[in-house]
Amino acid sequence: MTTRKPGWFETDVALQRVMARQLGPSFEKAKPRLTRMGDAVANEGARWGHEADHHGPTLVTHDHTGARIDEIDYHHSYRELQRLGYGGGIVAATYNPELAAERGQAGKALTFGLGYLFGQAEAGMFCPVCMTDGAARLLVKHGTPELQRRFVPRLSSTELSTLFTGAMFLTEKAGGSDVGQIATVAKGGAGVPGERVTLWGDKWFCSNVDADVIMILARPEGAGPGTRGLGLYVLPRTLENGKRNAFRIDRIKDKLGERSFPTGEVTLEGAEAFLLGGPGQGFLQMTEMLNLSRLYNAIASVAVMRRSVVEAFDWAEQRVAFGKKIIDHPLLAEVLLDMASEQRLALLWAFRGVQLMDTVDNGTSSETERRTLRMLTPLLKYVLGKWAVRVASEGVEVLAGNGYIEDWPMARVLRDAQVLPIWEGTTNILVLDAFRALRKEGGHEVLFAEVERFAAEAPADVQSRVGALLDEAKQALVELSQDPKAEHAFRDWTDRAALLWLVTTACAKSLGHGSDADLRAARRVLARHAPVGLLRKDRASADDVRLVAFR
Repeated sequence: MTTRKPGWFETDVALQRVMARQLGPSFEKAKPRLTRMGDAVANEGARWGHEADHHGPTLVTHDHTGARIDEIDYHHSYRELQRLGYGGGIVAATYNPELAAERGQAGKALTFGLGYLFGQAEAGMFCPVCMTDGAARLLVKHGTPELQRRFVPRLSSTELSTLFTGAMFLTEKAGGSDVGQIATVAKGGAGVPGERVTLWGDKWFCSNVDADVIMILARPEGAGPGTRGLGLYVLPRTLENGKRNAFRIDRIKDKLGERSFPTGEVTLEGAEAFLLGGPGQGFLQMTEMLNLSRLYNAIASVAVMRRSVVEAFDWAEQRVAFGKKIIDHPLLAEVLLDMASEQRLALLWAFRGVQLMDTVDNGTSSETERRTLRMLTPLLKYVLGKWAVRVASEGVEVLAGNGYIEDWPMARVLRDAQVLPIWEGTTNILVLDAFRALRKEGGHEVLFAEVERFAAEAPADVQSRVGALLDEAKQALVELSQDPKAEHAFRDWTDRAALLWLVTTACAKSLGHGSDADLRAARRVLARHAPVGLLRKDRASADDVRLVAFR
C-alpha cells in the first residue's frame, strides 16, 4: 500500500502565514479546505496531472451520423482534476455564496491560496480555472442582470454537472500582442449592453477552446480602428435552445507544455453573442480580465517554482553520491538555497498583489493602493514568469538524468513553465506596460514609496544595500526620462526596480513577513541578483535550505 505524502499546505509554513494574515478571522474556517486541497494535490492530484499531460485531449469534429459537433474528448484524469480544482472551490471562493464565511473580505486570497496549491500538481488546468474566474469577474462587474443570472452561478459552481467553464478569445493571426489589429466583426445591434449580435472571423490562440462562456473582442461594423473601436462580447458555446453555436474548432494546437487542456483555432460563422461593452469600453473591460490573468500567471509561476523546490529537495535528501547525501555537498546546497529563496520571496511578493486586488475589489482601497496594484501587476507577471523557467530548469538538473525523463515530474514542470513568460503578454510587452503605468499614473512614485517603507522595517544591512540600489534606480529613471530613444534600457531598469520591491516585501513586518526564514531568503536573493564583488560571502547548508523551504 502506497504511503500518502504530507500535504503541500501543511508543509508550506510561508503560505500558512500569508493565508492567516490575509484571511484574518476567516482563516480558521478556510483552513480545512486549504488542508484538503494540499493533501489531495500532493497525492492523487499529482498523479492525475502526470496522466492528463501524457493523455491529452482530442478533437472530435463529427458524430457517427456525420453531424458537426466539435467536442473535446478528455482523459478521465482531466475530469478528476476538474473535480479537484473547481470542486475544491478555487473559483467558487470568490463568487459562490456558500463559501462566504471562508473568504470573509478576502475572496481572492482564498482563491489564489487554493490555486497556488492546485497549480503545483497541474499547471495546465490552472489556465481554464483562470479563464473561468475572469469570465465571472467581467460579468459581475459589467454584465446585465440577465447575463449575470444566466452565467455567474454556473461559472462559480463546485459541481461538474452544473459547471460552466470560461475562456478568452483574443489573439488573431495578424495581431498577436497588437490587439488593435483585431479583424473579427460583430454584426447587428445598436450598442446596447446585453443585446444579441453575430460574430464573424477567426481566432488563432484559444485556450480552453470548448469553454461554455467565452469573452471575446470584435469590431462592430462601422467602428473605428485600433483598440478604441473594439467591443467586448459574451459568446456562449451552446444556445439557450440547446443547439451548438455557430463557430467551429478547426484544430487543437500541439503545444510544448500545458498539454492537459486544449488550445485551439476557431472560425466564427455568425455565432450569437451578447454585448458587454461597445467601442471605447470593450477593450478597457477586457484589460480587467487580462490583469486578473496576469496575477493568475504570477501565482502559477510561484506554484511551478514550489513544485521544483519540493522535488529537488526530496531527491537531494534521498540520493547518496560520493559517500553522502547530495544535499550535504556544498555546491548543491548553494543551488537548493537559491531555488528555495527565490520561491519564498516570489510567494510573498505575489500575494502582495493578491492583497491589493482584494482591497481594490472591496472598494476599500485608497488611490495609492489602486496605483500600486496597477504598477505591480505587470512586474509580477514578467519577473516571476522568467524566474519560474530558471528554477524549474535547476530542478531538472538536480534530478540529473531522471529529471530529463518523462517518467519523472520535472520534465513536465519545465515544459509547463515555458509558457509563463509568454501568456498574457510577453516580457517586452509587460516592460512597456510597466512604463505606461509609470508615465500615466506615476507608478514609479508608489513603487519607490513602498520599497522605502518596507526597507525601513528591514535589518540594517538590507536597508543599506537597498538604499544604495534605490538611489541608482532613481537616478537611472531620471536619465531615461531625458532620452527619447532610451527604450532599449527599459528592461534593465525594470529588473532592478522589481528586485528591490520583491526583496523589501519579504522584510515588511507590517505585512506579517520578516521571519528568520524570510530574511535569510531576502539576503540570499539580494546577494545573488545585485552582488557586491565576484564572490558571495554567505555559505549555504542543508539546514539553511530546510529553514527557507519549509519553516
